[in-house]
Amino acid sequence: MDIGAAQRTILDYLKDKAFLSIRSPQYKLRYAYVEPGLAYANTLWDWDSYWYVYSLRDLCELLQGEPGFDYGTQKARLCAAARGNVLNFLDFQEADGFVPILLRADYENDSYAVRPNVQNTHKPFLCQAALLASECGNDFAWVPETKLIRYLQYYRENQFDAKSGLYFWRDDVMIGGDNNPTVFGRPRNSAADVFLNSFMVSEYRALIRILTEKGQNVSAWAREEAALVTAIREEMWDEYTGLFYSQDIQVHTYRTEHFQHGLPAFWKTMPLKIKFWGCYLPLLCNIATPQQAERMAHDFATSPLNAPCGVRTVARDEKMYDLTPSGNPSNWLGAVWTVANYAVFRGMLQYGYRDTAGQIMQKTVDCLAADIRRQGSMSESYHPDTGEPILHHDFFSWNCLVASMIREMRDAPQERR
Repeated sequence: MDIGAAQRTILDYLKDKAFLSIRSPQYKLRYAYVEPGLAYANTLWDWDSYWYVYSLRDLCELLQGEPGFDYGTQKARLCAAARGNVLNFLDFQEADGFVPILLRADYENDSYAVRPNVQNTHKPFLCQAALLASECGNDFAWVPETKLIRYLQYYRENQFDAKSGLYFWRDDVMIGGDNNPTVFGRPRNSAADVFLNSFMVSEYRALIRILTEKGQNVSAWAREEAALVTAIREEMWDEYTGLFYSQDIQVHTYRTEHFQHGLPAFWKTMPLKIKFWGCYLPLLCNIATPQQAERMAHDFATSPLNAPCGVRTVARDEKMYDLTPSGNPSNWLGAVWTVANYAVFRGMLQYGYRDTAGQIMQKTVDCLAADIRRQGSMSESYHPDTGEPILHHDFFSWNCLVASMIREMRDAPQERR
């Protein structure tokens, strides 16, 4: 494979540094795990750990055979951590199925990460993480599928709106893109987020694959997955603008003794037409129809989400657009995050839009390589126009998805014409 200078800078850096965040069992975490980087030492995060393992798998394959890289050892460590991430979280599953969003290894009583401080359960990546770990070691026997089922049942019982057929966040704490304005600052139990619902489809599909490998009946889960896909297409797609949007599910007819007895509020959801990177997740999660994907791919070139350094997390023409450095919540109101770049890249690639995907990959490579050359590390987020780092140096986690971009672009077929 022909590796350009910027890609070489990244791969050399990752070869030396990325696997250092695989941690041995310690304190209350009984299994190996991955931590995002120095700013988040001794912590195991839900979707961060999934993407880290996902990307290190591809990095292993890219580096196989290179001098100074022990493929066998690093792959074994990765597979152990992939399994350990899942088992550590399930160690702290509660009786009703609730699973914490994060675990801090050195806190015996980590009230920071459990109810009542956190209302949302583990983001929808636990089944995907179990599938990823199973594929890593080609072994499904270890998976405690009854715990995964109970975790999804918790979602169904506590975060599902039967009227619209969509899932909602209970509050705006640790929702992935921390201050996503379709959820952040809004009423509790009101936001059917396109991020949440897209990845719930992927969770269903991962559980179906696991149960199939274990010889179990999946028909009920397949029906739920298909129903959710239908609900997303019907409730979240906007034909006028050609994007999927989050929805407000608090639609009611407020009758009084004398008024509001005629035509009711018959619509199931109210669209939250805010353009953010999550609007493209139905591509990543294979939910969009081919016609919807064509529209989205065609319009991306002129989208206010498209930036010189990748994908803005909120469009520059939204009133919420802001690049202020912030933690707790981290700022996703426009800054470039590599995971958002990857999500749109991968979505475009798997629908056949290789040229658009390649442009996003090159922007990501250039941005990360410049940061490594300038300060010797990668950062958590970047200015969308200049590529200047915004917050948290020595961050790995989903930044390593740049390796997945390089590998997937190498193996992708040429764009359909």
